[in-house]
Amino acid sequence: MAEDKFYSQVYSIKEQINFTEKFSLEARNFKAIVISGMGGSGVSGRIFAEIFQELPVIVVDSYKLPKYVDRSYCFIAVSYSGNTEETLSTVKEAKARGVRVNAITSGGELSKICDNLIKIPAGLQPREAIGYLLMPLLNTFAGIQTEERKKIISILENLEKERSPIWQLAQKIVDSRKIPYILSWEPFTSLSYRFKTQFNENSKLFALNHNLSEQNHNELVPQLMNGGMAEKFIFLVLEGDYSSRCKVRLDIMENKFSSEIIRIKPKGETQLEKLFYLLHYIDILTVEVSLRLSFDPEDVKVLENLKAELSKIK
Repeated sequence: MAEDKFYSQVYSIKEQINFTEKFSLEARNFKAIVISGMGGSGVSGRIFAEIFQELPVIVVDSYKLPKYVDRSYCFIAVSYSGNTEETLSTVKEAKARGVRVNAITSGGELSKICDNLIKIPAGLQPREAIGYLLMPLLNTFAGIQTEERKKIISILENLEKERSPIWQLAQKIVDSRKIPYILSWEPFTSLSYRFKTQFNENSKLFALNHNLSEQNHNELVPQLMNGGMAEKFIFLVLEGDYSSRCKVRLDIMENKFSSEIIRIKPKGETQLEKLFYLLHYIDILTVEVSLRLSFDPEDVKVLENLKAELSKIK
């Protein structure tokens, strides 16, 4: 069945966490790390940029490479297919400037033109290869130990065994007929974006996401004043490590909103354990919503058709 096939991709994240390849870099005294990628590939850069604090990390999700990027930057192109045209455009700019191109890909054009390649397994939807796309970055710059990998995998196995709350939340989202609105704060603002895009691609639903504090500075106005637009949303909160002020903000919002605010609390002790717990939770939930809406979670033919049309126009 289609759903079984896609769930096998979702559950393969446990194998992906054991992917230990890393870049051999000529130097490490970089000004910053620049990661170029789009969609399900590029989100790995967003996640890495938020959790890695030793160097500035700049994420590029367009055709253009910033003018300041030169040989003093560590440039990494991430494209699961290896044929993402925006990413290839930045790679060509980098090479023209004499910048060494490191790449994470399963093949395609990128694997042929990069200088330093980490090749990952093919055959997955890019959004379900998040482990393969993210681990080389963590392996290279953060250095994950074997015991931590085992602990993360154990947490994910337990999450799969205890899926009943996820099933219940999936049904609540379907029954509400409301737009998912995801809120989070550091260190998981990147995951709120991932949540949004997984609703888009897996569940075929429009969704919104925002950083909790920034949301309080603007979007509260239409949500609470313009006829109570908050009622159009089902609010899902990815709980980061609480600062006292984030908790206060969330509690106040809960008192003011007529809509329920559903808090999703990660399990684990370390930041990486919580990160992968939430990644897996998001994927399982959005696939389950898709199935309850009678959609094929793997089907993204509208995106594939667009890429096919673009490839005909040079």
